[in-house]
Amino acid sequence: MAKTKNGLILNYPLTFGMEISRWSSMKPFFRDAMGALFEKKIELYKQSKKEAASYFKDNPIKTPYPVVMDDDAKALMDTVLDVENEWIAVNPQGEETYRRIGRHIREYLADYLLKAHQHFLDEILLSDGKKANDVLEYLGVKEHFPNAESHKRFNSKLLIYKKLGAFVHPPELSLSMVKVSNRAGARAQRGNLWPSDRREKYEFLENLSDAGKVCPPFTEIDLEFLVSQSSMEMLKNKTELLLNELRYVEPNRLKANYSRLKDHLQRSKQRQSDYERRRELLMKLGASPQQVDYISARATFQTMKNLLKLANGKLAISDLMGGKRTIRKLLRKSGRAQSKAESAICNYLVKSEGVTRAAAESYARTRKNHSLKHLQQTVEFLKDNYRRLYRAHWGFNIRPNVLRRALELGLSRQKLSKRAITKRDFLNDLRRALALEEALVIKEQDRLTPDARRQALAPLKEVLDYETDTDTRKQLYFIYEQFCRLGLCIPKDKLKQLCLRNSTLFPSPRKVQDALEILNGAYRAIGQHGETVCVLPDYLHIANRESNMR
Repeated sequence: MAKTKNGLILNYPLTFGMEISRWSSMKPFFRDAMGALFEKKIELYKQSKKEAASYFKDNPIKTPYPVVMDDDAKALMDTVLDVENEWIAVNPQGEETYRRIGRHIREYLADYLLKAHQHFLDEILLSDGKKANDVLEYLGVKEHFPNAESHKRFNSKLLIYKKLGAFVHPPELSLSMVKVSNRAGARAQRGNLWPSDRREKYEFLENLSDAGKVCPPFTEIDLEFLVSQSSMEMLKNKTELLLNELRYVEPNRLKANYSRLKDHLQRSKQRQSDYERRRELLMKLGASPQQVDYISARATFQTMKNLLKLANGKLAISDLMGGKRTIRKLLRKSGRAQSKAESAICNYLVKSEGVTRAAAESYARTRKNHSLKHLQQTVEFLKDNYRRLYRAHWGFNIRPNVLRRALELGLSRQKLSKRAITKRDFLNDLRRALALEEALVIKEQDRLTPDARRQALAPLKEVLDYETDTDTRKQLYFIYEQFCRLGLCIPKDKLKQLCLRNSTLFPSPRKVQDALEILNGAYRAIGQHGETVCVLPDYLHIANRESNMR
């Protein structure tokens, strides 16, 4: 490791591919800080932030190297995040507390690092050019300031950063004084490492929680989502709306779109009004308090139409206590048992074709006049099309379990004639059937241990090794590691949040979306089932896989 006489490190140590930051020596300090703050078991956000500031006042931060540029400051912030993850790995039950403490430390550190950087700039400007060469070499811009005359221009740009209160950003140093001033000024106005609008939104949400107006409490993921996705004005509007209607704030409702939230609250208010009106009508019709409570609690589906029939004498109060099915049987002519034709159709589909009982009964109920011969022709018509189109579209024969699932979807259609059902409909059924069967296989295999899961994901790792683009390969490796660590199925929102925490690989949400689209489109290695992203069975090495797919 090369070191200048002024204490600036110019070269990194030989790490042979290991990701070691030169700020790693600060980890023990931050580890002690986080452990001490955790032991205090603070519950209020305001108190936690105050204790963090008090700790560093009693234990001043001493960086081993000067904070020369913005990358140094970001690396120190990342060091705190690494320590936070280390503590969580040791004590998973305290994850939320460690996340909160780590965020408050980073918030305090953002202000401290800016002051330390400003102090360093003072030293450089007062050194009369003695440290200029070392700083230029460290920043990697020495070719732009080769002589003493250019050093004056360099000092002038440093003075701009000093006056504006912004970190030095090396790529800007080759630009004109006006551009440096504009860009540094924009960063300073925004708040540098910890933007002022972000600070303001965190403070608003934390004060709301400390006041006991949030139920259930915020998680750090909730706060991160709200701070990154909502403006301060919208947060206040949604909070005011929730407090007026409910007198407290629910985190999930606070995440919702404002117009949808407003409509949902209005519908809830209407349902409450209907609930009260039903109770009043039941009381007027002579129901006892016990009957009113029972019907209100267990038969809230009762409409005013049914209650009016009760008032007209068509129903009795005891009928309402029987529930939904009782009402339906009473209001139609008579309860009808399944006919012989329906039973024959249902039994054929279940025993001969392997269709589920629910799908068979649904089909038999609407086609009770069809003969078994007609049913067999319909089933063969669907199967022939599914086999042919699957072979043409995917290139190999359809598996029995996928064919059976597609047949259930086809039989659930209202019209099954050659004109009514199109090629597109058949392909949609096949895609849905394939997705459902893949999800079933993956969920059965998701009980694997982490070591077994890594072995099962070996085919995916082998394919990713052939990715030619280095940055893309690193991004795909990161996503692969999450599947190895967390499971074969991961909620999509959680996977995106994990990727965005690694700002080096994923500087923006768009980069995360691009990586997922590559895995889904180019490789077809993952699929989305509902809100969950899963590794597809084709990229899994699992014993008895064929039997599972059947």
